[in-house]
Amino acid sequence: MKTSDLSIKELAAIIGVSTDTIRRAARRGEIPSTHVGRAYRFDLRQVRHRMERNAAVYLQRRSAGAPGGASRPRATQNAPDW
Repeated sequence: MKTSDLSIKELAAIIGVSTDTIRRAARRGEIPSTHVGRAYRFDLRQVRHRMERNAAVYLQRRSAGAPGGASRPRATQNAPDW
């Protein structure tokens, strides 16, 4: 299987996302790409490495939460007793 100089269409098929998602991620700099003329080209190893790194950062930010472990009181704690 080819792993370098992949087109948007080839990378999208391998990863399992749409070509629009690949194009958007490349424009935002979320995945590494090179330009050959007007076309984007990708190296699968670099893209996978970046995706793993981005996921780790995302999960780390998400788990940080608020100090004390709770972002806000639960609605059931202050709910009236009907």
